[in-house]
Amino acid sequence: MFLRRYWFLLGIPFFLSLTTVGPGIGVLPGIEPAPPTSRLRRPTSLVIQGQQLFVANRDAGSISVISTQSHQIQSEWQVGQRLSCMARLHHQNILLAVDEKQHRLHALKMDDTTLSELSRIDTGHTPVHVIADRAGEMIAVACLWARQIQIFQWHDNDSAPSLESRFTVDLPFNPRLQWLAPDDRHLLVADSHGGYLARINIRSGVLEQIFDLHVHSIRGLALNPGKTHLLITHQLLNNLAATERQRVFWGTVMENLVRAIPLADLLKPNTNPPSQIKSIAHWLQYPIGQPGNAAGDPGAMVVAANGEVFVCLCGTNQVAHDKNLYNQLTRHTVQQHPVALALDENQNFLYVANQFSDSISVLNRSKNRITQTISLGPTPPLTRAQQGETLFYDARLSLHGWYSCHSCHPDGHTNGLLNENMSDLKMDSPKQVLSLLGTGKTQPWAWTGRLSSLQQQVHKSIHVTMQGKESPLAHPDTEQALVAYLQNLPPAPALNVARKRNDVTAIAKGKAVFKAFQCHSCHPAPHFTSESNYDVGIHDEHGMTEFNPPSLVGISQRQRFFHDNRARRLSDVFTVFQHPFTGRNSSPTLSKENIHDLIEYLNRL
Repeated sequence: MFLRRYWFLLGIPFFLSLTTVGPGIGVLPGIEPAPPTSRLRRPTSLVIQGQQLFVANRDAGSISVISTQSHQIQSEWQVGQRLSCMARLHHQNILLAVDEKQHRLHALKMDDTTLSELSRIDTGHTPVHVIADRAGEMIAVACLWARQIQIFQWHDNDSAPSLESRFTVDLPFNPRLQWLAPDDRHLLVADSHGGYLARINIRSGVLEQIFDLHVHSIRGLALNPGKTHLLITHQLLNNLAATERQRVFWGTVMENLVRAIPLADLLKPNTNPPSQIKSIAHWLQYPIGQPGNAAGDPGAMVVAANGEVFVCLCGTNQVAHDKNLYNQLTRHTVQQHPVALALDENQNFLYVANQFSDSISVLNRSKNRITQTISLGPTPPLTRAQQGETLFYDARLSLHGWYSCHSCHPDGHTNGLLNENMSDLKMDSPKQVLSLLGTGKTQPWAWTGRLSSLQQQVHKSIHVTMQGKESPLAHPDTEQALVAYLQNLPPAPALNVARKRNDVTAIAKGKAVFKAFQCHSCHPAPHFTSESNYDVGIHDEHGMTEFNPPSLVGISQRQRFFHDNRARRLSDVFTVFQHPFTGRNSSPTLSKENIHDLIEYLNRL
């Protein structure tokens, strides 16, 4: 039996089919037709099943269903609050979706244009990616702020299909993209902000190896046409190149690349402890873009059956492709911020999710052009902060489109690297890229603390760091919109909070240590920073010794410390560099017990 509802979207009628649940099927309540109201959907993930294209909408928490025959919207289903990724359970009509706000994994049955929920299960904090093995049994979820991979098993029981939690793997970095090797056993997990890659056995839940690729902003993973290399889209920041016009123009400051790493290197059995990070050096690289026509923020990739590689150029609102990455890629202009790609089953059409336009672009491969743009629904006027978000990810703010704000501050955080943007008014003294999460409440700005307003900092970033004064987007309205966006960015959640770990005794002791050793004099609550500069016993290349202290809120989600990244772990700050008892403060050092308790306290901030 079907309950048919006719609604109108943009003046076009479409109908939603709701199947009644028969006995023994065990479908959960909660998935309902989404009202056709004006709202931001923000598509973020695409899945093809038969003649339907399923679109996960981040902000609306819904899934839209589009016909790949008529290219019309057929239905929209309210699933959660903030959907970040979808995947199809192989050989089955089951769609997996993760909700990063509710921290939940949904298993949904796809029945033509209808979605119904079969099972749901809680995940770790902020699930941002989901992938399933080819056997349709094991599912891996990347949890961003918990720094964990959670592995679930799918039980295909007709009477009560369910998800079972099997393994939780802790990582030393914030994961995002996942890719499963052809052996259907080894899962490769990419760093969301920096350049790490982890290999996990999805069958046993064992972390086998961590690689350092010495890159950042990894946003695409795909198997090369020859099935011998893993293709990775990423950026490469040169910390020795000052952000002068000529260096930005020639791509010396920031490169946008596709790398090809031999699978043999990534899947080779490891004889060393997994905690020993291995550097990957043998690879091919394919620059995207050229002087005068750059290609900021390369993102999602898909490889067609004929070997053609398609790449989102997220920052310049384009999709590029060719069978040979050594060639200059053919580019097609799409709408704002393309983030996901999908080929239909016959591979005649490539679908592109344009996140900030709430639309899907359709590339007709035989005609080699964009032939249609599908609106996902009516949208309200953008707030100033929402305008700022679109600009934050727009590489056209920089000279010729080499990089966006997001390039150095992935999703508002930090790539953890050094950048010479002359914030100290001098060259050859690069400073750590600071996280922007919570930055609206941590004035002043820059390591020198010389900028007293956030708009001053944004203006400097556009005109000096990005050399974007020639951009038509470089004007005060843009600066004010970016300020509004940054002021709305919350701090990163503390690692131990995200992992639900709470050593009450150690935290209380750590708080007492923090107070006893006067840490609050430079890092007072509630934001744990100060408007003053302090000498902490270290200096830069020009002898500068006084720095503005970064906020300690969310410090557990960072990987390097001090202005020059000299401390690679939080514990090194106290053990190797004897902070804060260095230079003028020559008091006794903290004991091992003090350090342990202090770190437990900091990991809760």
